[in-house]
Amino acid sequence: MTPDVVPVIGPVASRPGFHIATGFSGHGFGIGPAAGQLMADIIAGDRPLIEPKPLRFERFTDGSPSIIS
Repeated sequence: MTPDVVPVIGPVASRPGFHIATGFSGHGFGIGPAAGQLMADIIAGDRPLIEPKPLRFERFTDGSPSIIS
């Protein structure tokens, strides 16, 4: 579980080549297929169906506002 209850999906900037998809807070079964497609698109360099930036790992340390109201 992440502090904002939103999954982390994408590369970890401080570890080149390392990608994570975690923190689904119990919803992984339901959103797992979409998360897997998003991760595949990110890794392959394809245009993802949604903008992955709000799901990045660095949101916890870069001063980004929470995406949860």
